[in-house]
Amino acid sequence: MNDYYYGAVLKVQRESSLQEVCGQLDAIKQCGMNLVVIWPAVFWWESRLHPDYPFHTGKQILAYAEQIGLKVIMELAGQITSLEYAPDFWMKPEYFAQNADGSANNNKNYFDFLNYNHPEVKALVRKGFIAAAEAYKDFPALYGYDILNETMFTSYDCYTLRLFRSWLEDKYEALDKLNDIWDRAYTDWNQIEFTTWLWASVMPFVDWQQFRKWNIGRIVNEWRGYIREVDDEHPTIADNINSMIATDGFYDRPHDDWSIAANVDEFGISFYPKENLDGTTAYKRWQTFAGAQAATKGGRFWISELQSHHRSMFSPTSIVYPHELKWWTWEAVSHGAKGIVYWKWDPFIKGIQTGGRGLVDGQGARTPRADAAADMAQVIGRCGRELSTYRRSRPYAAIVYDKLTHDFTKAFTLNVPQETNFYVNTLAGLYRCLWDLNIPVTFITPDDVIDGAAEDYRALFLPSQLVMGDKLAQALESYAERGGTVIADGKFAELDENGIMHQNQPGGPLQRLLGVRLADIDPLHLDMELVSEASDVRQDEVLPGYFERKLLRKEDERGNVLAAYADGAPGLLEVKCGKGALIYASTHLWYGYYHNPSPQLLQWLSRLSRKLVLAPYAIENPSIKVNVLQGEDGLLLFAFNYEDEMKSSWLTIRAAIGEVVSVRAVIGDKAVPFERDADGRLRVRIELPRHEVEIYKVEWRTAR
Repeated sequence: MNDYYYGAVLKVQRESSLQEVCGQLDAIKQCGMNLVVIWPAVFWWESRLHPDYPFHTGKQILAYAEQIGLKVIMELAGQITSLEYAPDFWMKPEYFAQNADGSANNNKNYFDFLNYNHPEVKALVRKGFIAAAEAYKDFPALYGYDILNETMFTSYDCYTLRLFRSWLEDKYEALDKLNDIWDRAYTDWNQIEFTTWLWASVMPFVDWQQFRKWNIGRIVNEWRGYIREVDDEHPTIADNINSMIATDGFYDRPHDDWSIAANVDEFGISFYPKENLDGTTAYKRWQTFAGAQAATKGGRFWISELQSHHRSMFSPTSIVYPHELKWWTWEAVSHGAKGIVYWKWDPFIKGIQTGGRGLVDGQGARTPRADAAADMAQVIGRCGRELSTYRRSRPYAAIVYDKLTHDFTKAFTLNVPQETNFYVNTLAGLYRCLWDLNIPVTFITPDDVIDGAAEDYRALFLPSQLVMGDKLAQALESYAERGGTVIADGKFAELDENGIMHQNQPGGPLQRLLGVRLADIDPLHLDMELVSEASDVRQDEVLPGYFERKLLRKEDERGNVLAAYADGAPGLLEVKCGKGALIYASTHLWYGYYHNPSPQLLQWLSRLSRKLVLAPYAIENPSIKVNVLQGEDGLLLFAFNYEDEMKSSWLTIRAAIGEVVSVRAVIGDKAVPFERDADGRLRVRIELPRHEVEIYKVEWRTAR
């Protein structure tokens, strides 16, 4: 298996003897796995007579794991603090986080977090982490520490307020500046309190959300520092749930993939795609993994928890079938996951999730899911080197994800709850449209664009980019002048970074390039007719709009109208900018595609993709979905069939590759036919039974 990490979480039960725990480790190893996550990592129930209490059990586990060849991640902080650094005999009521009304945040039927900003809680965490690291650091089986699983923190206490005020002072520097932007009249920073008054300005909400994301990154960085006081060798890991760009379900925790990834050694996510029979759609799963991959250092991330079975004994519709487990695993691997960890090895035997989860049953016997996991372990063993060294091929297109636009959209929809997910659903609609066309894409941030990272991509999508500052505008213009294409839609640069509306719309600082000016809006008559001579389309072909349209008035002739509304108003503009172009749709294309995927929009994007050459490969059967990892000596081509029937197709790789010497199906373990087309591009024959995945290893000759 080489260095590709593949395993499961083992929740050590106080009811289990050490012999029984070792038996579970044996079973994990026999399933073909090479990694186990141990939780909890502190064993308060073991005998206090042990000189190494409460780490005696953990040491025994690490010693046995070394004997059988398992690496171990010690999970120091999950969601039950009483099993970790804050046992009941050390707890105090004031250690709980505070709700906005001043009450203790301890009224849920599960437990989450303490007040990480309380000085005594900080001391408890530091004491617990240092003690665990000192106990475990010298064991060869230790891989590292998960220092915060499924990050979250919100508290309205005095310590957090003090930190928030300091953050505001660092941001604004002068109180008068904050007063101008917040529309307030403070005379001292200490007068600032938590507030929900947003009529004059939404910046108190936006700043609070930005602070919370910064703060959770600061917390994990502080905790990483505790480990580093005694262990500077083993990596620290922290993980979120899903990806912040794919769902708003965890917005309030808060989740910030970029902040967490920047403040620990390795970043991971928990992924539970099936809470009902429908589950998370395939494109949304791919978007989740693409988002996690984009946020990480070097493009590698952990699946720290992957759903293994239903939630609990009373939620049978969240059942996991073996083919689904294979889909999710290979989807994550194909996006650059450096390791897969299933939650969990065996079912819960007590607590609110009793009977739920588990690759094995309550007696420890293999289930069909465990058999599927073992089958995948064999495949990983055949290509472990490639999986641990190859990286996801760089797409030709990128989507800009903007945390500030996300927060502003959340603020403005507080009183329009049906639109609260507007921004993430817009991102999802765009991602799905590209996914439907088998066009791979990644996500970058405005800071990436400002730093020049957009130059690596032929096209840059800005879906409902509500916020636009001068630096981002300059970077986008420079990107287009050098030959890139910017595609924007809907709410394009309506605000500056302080929440003040731009006078020049659409585009804000870029409005001068568009040659149009906003006259009004209209929620009706949203369909546009494409101009055939400009777009090479059929006569009377319609592009559907959604939500609203911006009524634009042309000020000059610089822009080419690609589509117009029935009243003649411009709907889709293309403006040349140096060697590149700026395309703007004055309605919400991607939000519309999320709610109602239209073949017309899909066809338009397909034409644009061909023009800009955004697809690095072409597949004759679009229902087969493809992802690629690439290395110096070849690539791994992952092909997925989500349908109920056999699928086959030729796949053409358009990207330049070396002299191919072989193509082999890794899962099927057989040679695969391949050929070159008239242009010398590689063509591979794909055959996929229903619900199956295949991995094709394309090997080429390398220079000696």
